[in-house]
Amino acid sequence: MVEENEIRAVRSELAYVDGTFRPNTSVVISGDRIVDVCSTGDEPVGAAVEQWGAVALVPGTVNAHGHAFQNLFKGIADDRTFESWRADVLYPLSATLDREAIYTGALFAFAEALAAGVTTTTDFFYLHDGSNDNAEVVLQAARDIGIRLVLARAFYDLDAPTAAPLRYRESASDAAERTRSLARAHADEPLLSVQPAPHSLHAASPETIGVALDVARELDVGCHLHLAEARYEVDLIAERFGTTPVRLLEREGLLDPRLICIHSVWLDDEELDLVAGSGAGIVHCPGANAFLGDGFARLRDMLDRNIPVALGPDGGCANNRQNVFDEMRMASLVAKGMATDGAALDARTAFELGTVTGARMLNIAAGSIQPDRFADLVALDLGDLSLQPVATLDKNVVNSMQQTAIARVMVGGTVVWDEGGPTRIDAGELRARIAAVAGGLPG
Repeated sequence: MVEENEIRAVRSELAYVDGTFRPNTSVVISGDRIVDVCSTGDEPVGAAVEQWGAVALVPGTVNAHGHAFQNLFKGIADDRTFESWRADVLYPLSATLDREAIYTGALFAFAEALAAGVTTTTDFFYLHDGSNDNAEVVLQAARDIGIRLVLARAFYDLDAPTAAPLRYRESASDAAERTRSLARAHADEPLLSVQPAPHSLHAASPETIGVALDVARELDVGCHLHLAEARYEVDLIAERFGTTPVRLLEREGLLDPRLICIHSVWLDDEELDLVAGSGAGIVHCPGANAFLGDGFARLRDMLDRNIPVALGPDGGCANNRQNVFDEMRMASLVAKGMATDGAALDARTAFELGTVTGARMLNIAAGSIQPDRFADLVALDLGDLSLQPVATLDKNVVNSMQQTAIARVMVGGTVVWDEGGPTRIDAGELRARIAAVAGGLPG
């Protein structure tokens, strides 16, 4: 058992610090924070030394967008058009999940994320039933397994012109007050953050988005919004408002530095310029965009405009993987393919999108191995074949690494994944939970 104020030093063969792998490095930890990074042997006097051996330490990855409960729908939602995915799977099945199922889905997604080296994850959550009770079980699942969680609490209008279940819907004022209340209730829990999330321009009016942005300013956090994910949304917004999604946000004064735009696939040059000028960020979800047939966002054009870009696997049944390392590779491959240029997105940039940029966008002190950041670390087994040759490790982590290389995961100074499984919950019991819930869903 680690004492709260104990100074510890994790020794590793390599550690990724300031953009490069440093040999024979110790990460010094007090409580849940890194307090120093030094050479092996230079640790503070009296520090409890932990020998992690032939591993490379990298910062835990940051998932900036997901929907945890959707993990329960894997397979059921596969190989469909977007319209069928939404109308025949997402809407009807999400209406059936009780609180136990929501908890199980969250544990499932969070365990899969930890196994893939995700230490901070985002759950864009909208199964409200007119309260915060369901959100509380998601937060409890994060506590139980030990992952760092951003609960992006959705605003979904009562009169939104969609076929979504009633349980998604609330008035903007109710959503705002419940988001504030949830944030206040968990303000002192370092693993948890609550942030507002107007669902999309087809489910949240400009007025609702404005209310959500006000809440984001009060809480000093970001404001998450699905934006221009698929062609249908662009057409719908044009029909309802006579303009495109980003131009509508600009017209209504809603392009804001706190805005976290999810997907942003269907943006033209002028819209990209508007986003860049506003200071808003974008979460790129290349795996989900491909899985659902939505198209591909113009990542290289975003980066060339200095738009902050993070990565997200999206919901479990919109990708079937909760792996940000996968998204790094996918983002790089898609950017290269779109540009017909093998140099369009290098490994170091892709790695930064899934670590430090995501942490900065979510206002979380994570994503890098340096003092004052959370001790969120992933140990990579240097003997794993997918990391060979180790001389090119910085490229291999993004371009060739398999999940077998992930040996250990630490969140906030606590090892939460080790020897192939979670340390704080029983993997067998989780599998039984998943089978019990998923077995009751139509295939």
